[in-house]
Amino acid sequence: MESQPPAVPETCVPFLSKPVAAVAQRVRETPARYLYGALGGMGAYLVAMRLATGENRVEQVVLCAAMVGLVVWGPATRRFFTGMLPFLLFGITYDLTHITQPLVRYLHVHVHEPYWFDKTFFGIRAGSGVLTPNEFFARHHWPAIDFFTGLAYIVFVYWSIGFAAYLALFRRDEQGRRLLARFAWTFLLMNLAGFATYYVYPAAPPWYVANYGLGPANLAARSSAAGAARWDALTGIHYFQEFYGRSADVFGAIPSLHVSYPLLTFLYGLELRKRWLGVASFGLFLLVSFAAVYLNHHYVLDVLLGVLYALVAWGVEVGLERRRRARCR
Repeated sequence: MESQPPAVPETCVPFLSKPVAAVAQRVRETPARYLYGALGGMGAYLVAMRLATGENRVEQVVLCAAMVGLVVWGPATRRFFTGMLPFLLFGITYDLTHITQPLVRYLHVHVHEPYWFDKTFFGIRAGSGVLTPNEFFARHHWPAIDFFTGLAYIVFVYWSIGFAAYLALFRRDEQGRRLLARFAWTFLLMNLAGFATYYVYPAAPPWYVANYGLGPANLAARSSAAGAARWDALTGIHYFQEFYGRSADVFGAIPSLHVSYPLLTFLYGLELRKRWLGVASFGLFLLVSFAAVYLNHHYVLDVLLGVLYALVAWGVEVGLERRRRARCR
């Protein structure tokens, strides 16, 4: 007599089937453009990263799963997904620079021009001659300042994303939704302009000059945490080592988008008329601007151009918004 497999208790069937049925129902209720758009977009991104880098990192898979989850869960989460979509596209675009990075070998990388610009206009006289601000801070740095500048260099992008998430979650009125859309899409377009500049005018950062000199660009150079490594050593957290170890834009120093993010957040945050937000955003902008130079990641020139990109992006969008409102009157 053949042995029979143990029967599954009837009480287990509802326990297993109800969640599956609930998820299936949510999938059926998801508008096709959202469902297929999310699945196709996330799938294409994961395939592209697999082909470009030979792997899919855990955080990439988790992010894609979370985005699909937001799309299928319900109308409220789909609205949040739609509001935050520009930031998702920003992250994907940044990751995809691993594919376009090899193009730099066919371009002229500017190594000495930014260095001499800073030395000429912002040089600091020292006993051995004139130093760039980066060279000065490479010689003079302090643990407390290492800590706060490193912290600012971690927070800068999350501050902008947090501002957008606040608008998406707590300012659901027409004004809040409009402000979120304006800020988020301006943020994305500003980044795309910055990423394009990396290929129009590829420029070496100051840490590269400190490590490799002013000669022809060494295209085999790997991205470096530079002065931010002191934060890792100070805290025992290898954040910057891990982050810059995966970075693809070694010669993407111009413009410094690090300073653009808190400045753009400050400019749009003014429309909420919250003093604490304005003070915090502008203070973070100043600290990140200093940190970019102090940690040997950017020249003063890069910082000024990062400010310019944010001001131009904001100014163009505000001008278009005023024209839109004038037409609606």
